Amino acid sequence: MILQEKVDALYPIIGKYGIEKPQIALRKMKTLWGSCSVDRSTVTFNQYLIKAKPACVEYVALHELVHFLYPNHSKKFYDFMSIQMPDWRERKRVLDLEVVHGL
Repeated sequence: MILQEKVDALYPIIGKYGIEKPQIALRKMKTLWGSCSVDRSTVTFNQYLIKAKPACVEYVALHELVHFLYPNHSKKFYDFMSIQMPDWRERKRVLDLEVVHGL
């Protein structure tokens, strides 16, 4: 499954901070591409994400993993995202335009 592959590949970015590798789940969501539960060490992905380009899936996976370090959308969160994935804004734009309008 592409989602598990992306999480596995990106996990070392947060794993080096002592974060346990999260479990992943898939479900139909109306407004989110993904969500995370730090307490349960789980990342849940929107089932429609599998229709997205791999780079967009990678963006969502990293976004959710970074929440284990920064649980909100603070400046530190986005600074960390930008260091790890400098083009995350473009990936998000493509995801929101192509996948949302394709559903």
